[in-house]
Amino acid sequence: MTHNDDKNIVLTIFSLQGGGAERFVLTLAEGFKQLGYKPHIVCFKNQVDYEVSDIHLHFLSYQSYRWMPKYIRNKVFARVFDKYVKNNITDTPALLISNLWQVDQVLAYSKLPNKLFVIHNTLSKEKSIHTYLTNEALQNVYSNQNIVAVSQGVKQDFEGIVKQISSLTAIHNPIDREFILKSAKQLDILHKLIIQYPLLKQGYLIHVGKFKAQKNHMDLIKAYARSHQRKPLLLVGQGELKQECENLCSELGVTDKVIFCGFEPNPYPLIVNADAMVLSSIYEGFGIVIAEALALGVPVISTDCESGPRELLPESNLVKIGDIESLSAKLNEISESPESFSSSFDVGLLPDSVAQKYLQTLES
Repeated sequence: MTHNDDKNIVLTIFSLQGGGAERFVLTLAEGFKQLGYKPHIVCFKNQVDYEVSDIHLHFLSYQSYRWMPKYIRNKVFARVFDKYVKNNITDTPALLISNLWQVDQVLAYSKLPNKLFVIHNTLSKEKSIHTYLTNEALQNVYSNQNIVAVSQGVKQDFEGIVKQISSLTAIHNPIDREFILKSAKQLDILHKLIIQYPLLKQGYLIHVGKFKAQKNHMDLIKAYARSHQRKPLLLVGQGELKQECENLCSELGVTDKVIFCGFEPNPYPLIVNADAMVLSSIYEGFGIVIAEALALGVPVISTDCESGPRELLPESNLVKIGDIESLSAKLNEISESPESFSSSFDVGLLPDSVAQKYLQTLES
């Protein structure tokens, strides 16, 4: 990266709707701010589900260009984006960071310098679910670009798919422990839930994540139904598969013990007061909620995805994907003896430390 005095950093994402990548952008921006940089978040849609303070937010309307054929739309919108950044932020951002496929397709055509693409998930698994992620499409966007993978597993997976890359680095996601600990003290949401569901008073297990195929709620519900514990299971999130999950709970007779509480922008009071967190994902890039739970001192068990969980948790906390019997047994174990599943938090995940690693990626 050529030396310049510009301290502006541009982080780009489609929107700030509830999700891990969206939370990542906000936390990384905070890390840059701690290092004395000026972070700007540019969204392609004006949707913000998180509380944002002291960070410059910008909105461009990608929707206004959807009438264009896709093969030309992304090129045109890249020019719109570049012009906006130059006129309103800087000609030469210290870093321009792109997040998620919809934005990556646009920024592949951006002419701005110091560009990085963050890969948040294992592309081989994403390809199996999303048919538009063809090898040709991935090569067109990511070839000869600077790439950051959010875990070693994501990095290794990416290397097997996109061959010609300018640079490829693995950097774990930032976790703002101070913010999380502070947010966890806001107990109004927990008190309201306990009034609605008194069963939570006796302790509970928690899962936080969108109701989508990747998160594999169905196996979690099946495993929970087979377990012999009495603590309720609190599911925090929203998504297209929620109704299917509610139907499954009804079929398995656990409707009274599985609590669907919807999306919560501040899930930390719910996490810190849980006996344990459980993840049942088919794949994860990193697993932000695992690291957040560890920051709060909450034990976690997870399916052993090809990346993410195994880089954060000991092997004894992991279960083979699709093994409902083993997951059910692990739910019993962690419910009966949560302290035996405790894991330490890695201070290398703090925002300023992670932001510093990003600044070093393009240094020659």
